[in-house]
Amino acid sequence: MICRHCDQRVQIPDEELGRIFSCPNCSKLNVIITNENEPIFLGEYEILAEVGEGANAIVFKANKPNTGEIVALKLFHACVNSDSLSKREFLREVEFSIELEHQNIVKTVRGNEIDGILVLELEFIDGINLAQYLESYGAMDQNAALNVGTNVSYALDYVWSNYLAIHRDIKPQNIMIDDQGNVKVLDFGMVTAHENAAVDISSVEGTPYYLSPECITEGAYQDNRSDIYSLGATLYHIITDVPPFDYDSLMDVVNARLDEDPPDIRDVIPTIDENVALVIKTMMGKNPEDRYVTAYECLEDMRRIKNGKKPHLVDTSRLRSNE
Repeated sequence: MICRHCDQRVQIPDEELGRIFSCPNCSKLNVIITNENEPIFLGEYEILAEVGEGANAIVFKANKPNTGEIVALKLFHACVNSDSLSKREFLREVEFSIELEHQNIVKTVRGNEIDGILVLELEFIDGINLAQYLESYGAMDQNAALNVGTNVSYALDYVWSNYLAIHRDIKPQNIMIDDQGNVKVLDFGMVTAHENAAVDISSVEGTPYYLSPECITEGAYQDNRSDIYSLGATLYHIITDVPPFDYDSLMDVVNARLDEDPPDIRDVIPTIDENVALVIKTMMGKNPEDRYVTAYECLEDMRRIKNGKKPHLVDTSRLRSNE
């Protein structure tokens, strides 16, 4: 077979047919289907369909034959052995993510290692993420985007207020809208605390449109305001269908968010409501001190706009909600 990731030819033993297979060249996962199209199983799970893929994992729709329950399975490309540090770290993060119970967070059910693959079982969401929305429908109406922002802010505030934890990867691919219009955040809980470590830019897949300046600054402190920045960048993208700081090279994007003021969404769409533009610009403040202190403040300002009122934005003398 030809690996779908590295395009290298791989010899597959007959006993591997009908299984999830790790490429020996690039270590990424492939699904090997038998000629008879027999069901593909991983442990207790019957793999039904692939529903998404990121840099580090593939997500499948799966069935649990014993119960008939449909779930989402996230399979991580990195293979592990039973006693590996990466497995212990993974299980620690899973233990935390299982605690998170919120209407706007995709529920983590369990995590384990199966046949050397780290597997995360999640509730299955019948819907699409915001990146898929943009691809299918184009830019989102500003009022619909405010609804997304309100719901994601609610989730961010819940996790920060209760656990002092942040997401660190808020972006369109990690926000889903189900077939009922409900908004849910993916991958919450897989980073369990605010951290000082900056992202290694050399290891970033794609362009870091949504990372906060402190997230790519060595030694910079990160807290919930980093997620607020990323949500602001996401809202900018889904309203304009153009990511912020949309330059050609990765380093140009990185340097722009470090050196330039946050972009004004009205430069792309002049008809956008001034208050919406001001809220997003506040969320994307270059300095964390220029942003909202909490996601709850974002939520309140978005509600004010939807109710026809002016947002409070950032006022140094303001009463800071839910700090």
